[in-house]
Amino acid sequence: MRGGTMTITIENRRAVEPDVALIGEELYVILSPTATMGFIHRAGNVYVASDGEDLGHALEVGQSLSWDEAVVMIQRSYESHH
Repeated sequence: MRGGTMTITIENRRAVEPDVALIGEELYVILSPTATMGFIHRAGNVYVASDGEDLGHALEVGQSLSWDEAVVMIQRSYESHH
């Protein structure tokens, strides 16, 4: 473009840490700013990650010995279909 200016806008996306709330014995809900992302159930030393907005219909997406990895599993699954 001669004599002009070209502006390119890139969407500013940053990772947002989800909120976590204890909702039962060893059961946590993982929340985005606008929705329920999923649930983590602690079974002994294992964290079971389930994706879904409703606990009754949430689907297991993985298991981990790490809390952080279980949260990441839910985030990845949630982002893959939203």
